[in-house]
Amino acid sequence: MRSIRTRLLAGLLALVAVTAICVGVITYDRMLAETSSLFDYQLRQMALSLRGQAAVGRVLNVPARPSGSDFIIQIWDPFGTLIYAPSRPGLPIITGGAVLGYVNMMLAGERWRVYSLDTADGLIQVAQPWRVREEFARDAALRVLAPLLLLLIAMAAAVVWIVSRGLAPLRRLAAEVQRRNVHSFEPIVAPELPREAAPLIEELNRLLARLSTAFGKQRAFVADAAHELRSPLTALSLQLQLLDRARDEAARQEARARLGAAVERSIHLASQLLTLARSEPEGPPAELHRIELEPSARAGISDVHALATERSVELSLEAGDAAQVTGDADALRILVRNLVDNAVRYTPQGGRVRVRTAVDPAERGAMLEVEDTGPGIPASDRERAFDRFVRRHDAADGGTGLGLAIVKAIAERHGARVSLDDAEPHGLRVRVVFPPAGTAAGREVGP
Repeated sequence: MRSIRTRLLAGLLALVAVTAICVGVITYDRMLAETSSLFDYQLRQMALSLRGQAAVGRVLNVPARPSGSDFIIQIWDPFGTLIYAPSRPGLPIITGGAVLGYVNMMLAGERWRVYSLDTADGLIQVAQPWRVREEFARDAALRVLAPLLLLLIAMAAAVVWIVSRGLAPLRRLAAEVQRRNVHSFEPIVAPELPREAAPLIEELNRLLARLSTAFGKQRAFVADAAHELRSPLTALSLQLQLLDRARDEAARQEARARLGAAVERSIHLASQLLTLARSEPEGPPAELHRIELEPSARAGISDVHALATERSVELSLEAGDAAQVTGDADALRILVRNLVDNAVRYTPQGGRVRVRTAVDPAERGAMLEVEDTGPGIPASDRERAFDRFVRRHDAADGGTGLGLAIVKAIAERHGARVSLDDAEPHGLRVRVVFPPAGTAAGREVGP
């Protein structure tokens, strides 16, 4: 994975290199144009200086040419006779029809710049090879670009320094995060970070806060579970001792019955703990489907039917309009089972537990109600009723104090709201209101 620093340096240095090339090309073209104008002016002045010296038969006084220059000077009389031509060997002769003014010509396989001036005494032609102009332009461009090249090198070094300095806060942030361990959830404080990194820091701090909360709940859960498991395990040990000490068959039968009850309570507690752990909102995202609420309610009731029959509690289900939720059918079954189990355990013999599914007219989402004829929960205790391992003083046998905690956890995973109210004429009414199907928390798959 390429770093931001590498990408920035590559991009900016490439920009500097392209800029240098463009500046060099433009400078060379401008110098060539300026040089051409200067040499054109020189050709014209040289031709003008030869006016009046082209008379027939007159000894021509040609101005001395600079040493090493490759100028061609030709003078023709009015009759077309060449009266002066280059004296240095190797220079070509300008042939063909004369074009007044400036013209480019190929002479002896080389490009020349020719200036022709028509006078009363004849025609004067002065020429110069293009390579002289290009060499002069190149030398001039190099003299101009040499300090510019040094400046570009300084710019590249400045780019590297600026990028490194600009990314230094991010390196410090990475070092700060790297120094932390699994127990460090304090917010990251970095006042020197650039404004663009502020959203990242805010999200990291929110994540750390969520992780701190989740780990705190996990530690509390483990501590509470260890404490709660100690009692049934101790009871199992005592029942085993009583079984060993039994003197007759009746005592052994009684000890076995108590041992079986203790085992059942331990199994129930372990099952509730596992269910609560799976139902935590901080757990893995659930795959939710759009389903009918009634089948889950019916399945949850069937799980508690045997207990209700044993306690002579009447169970009923009232299914109203088709109430759809976006949820997990198995989790909703556990939610209903825990609510109904709680209601049956707290309802006296001959009592009634009524389960109703409908569409909430206000929220326009599915609604589940479980109403019993038990003692209810005082308003002052309802807020703590959803805490783990909280039991009332009149708790029924076999209760773990996890039923409503599991209900709350499952409801939160489904984006639902749970409330406790008084039932008429007495008892408790638990209402779970789900959001409209398709808007619950989680990832919906399927129709």
